Amino acid sequence: MKILLIFTLCLISDGGASKEVTGYSGGGVLIKCNYDAKYTENQKYFCKGLTVGCSYQITSEAKNKWINSGRFSLFDDTKSAEFSVMIRELTVQDSGTYQCGVDIPSLIDIYTPVELKVKKGVVGARDVTAYAGARSNIKCRYEDGYKYKKKSFCKMEPDRWGFKHISTHPNSEWSHDGRFSIHDNRSAGFFSVFLRELITEDAGTYACAVVLEDETEIYTVLTLNVTEDLSYEKSISKTVHVGGDLTVGCKYPEFLRNASKFLCKRPRLAACLYNTTVLESRKYVNEGKFSLYDDRERQMFTVSIKHATEQDSEEYWCGAEVDWKSDHGYKVYFTRIDLTVSGFPVSSVIAVCLSLLVLLIGIPCLIVMLQKRCKYTHTHTHTTHIYE
Repeated sequence: MKILLIFTLCLISDGGASKEVTGYSGGGVLIKCNYDAKYTENQKYFCKGLTVGCSYQITSEAKNKWINSGRFSLFDDTKSAEFSVMIRELTVQDSGTYQCGVDIPSLIDIYTPVELKVKKGVVGARDVTAYAGARSNIKCRYEDGYKYKKKSFCKMEPDRWGFKHISTHPNSEWSHDGRFSIHDNRSAGFFSVFLRELITEDAGTYACAVVLEDETEIYTVLTLNVTEDLSYEKSISKTVHVGGDLTVGCKYPEFLRNASKFLCKRPRLAACLYNTTVLESRKYVNEGKFSLYDDRERQMFTVSIKHATEQDSEEYWCGAEVDWKSDHGYKVYFTRIDLTVSGFPVSSVIAVCLSLLVLLIGIPCLIVMLQKRCKYTHTHTHTTHIYE
């Protein structure tokens, strides 16, 4: 019996070098398992334990489509000769040895060992609240050891992975794909995802992922809730003359009542920057020529600008920070302000108007005076001729 057992273990096929994967509780992992192209039609599976007595977690029941079984999903990509295994809602108890298996009928199956270690999560599953027509900036935290790894953000669907997928690029400040942008803030240990012109269809479950060398991905999960709120204006257009003053009120949803508020002047695609936030209700905060005021009782964030110049013509956003300093923070940009500063200062307009008024009054008076003078001159000349 002992000889038979040794003989059996020697016949077990090796599917390649073992993988070591570290995940986090509450998050998930996406594991890529390669196989020889001649086995594209063979069944694939993922099991826990050593090769002998390995406990099946999921098997491929079809090609080139996602198969789901509890917290496990499997996709056999026959074009790439690899199958992907996704494990969701990880727990510390999921740690252990797994096998990527290729079923070989009447022969020994091919295995690739996977060592999975699950740590307590850096950031657990979380919810993000956003509003249709508005914008949002989501923070995705990662550990320092992943600083120079590629990051990605994608929507998770039951029948596919990577829908609306966007990834960071080396040496790039921001990467853009449609209404989504991504930026890796390595010095701060998180990457930001900026979402523009949100629609209700954007709601769903998303993954903040770190991509490793072998295309394995570890991720944390967030649920994006997009609400259609008609209680406030999403966009405001204002015009002011050069040198003039302007005040704009940004109404905001109840959910943002206690959040810090800010005003930012935004580049076309990237998230906008600002230096000042309003932390308290009914207290003015000044930033250059701008004055900010948050009345939380009325849910009104007021922006005032003095002595406007043509350079102030721009797109601005009233926004709020939702626990931004925490690992699960995000920002909501709730009202867009399109500001146009016209080229004539108010003082010049007033001066021109006064000048025109003086001219309008003065010219008739001048004409009357000239007429009287001419009449007097003519009469005086005629009288002189009579006396002569």
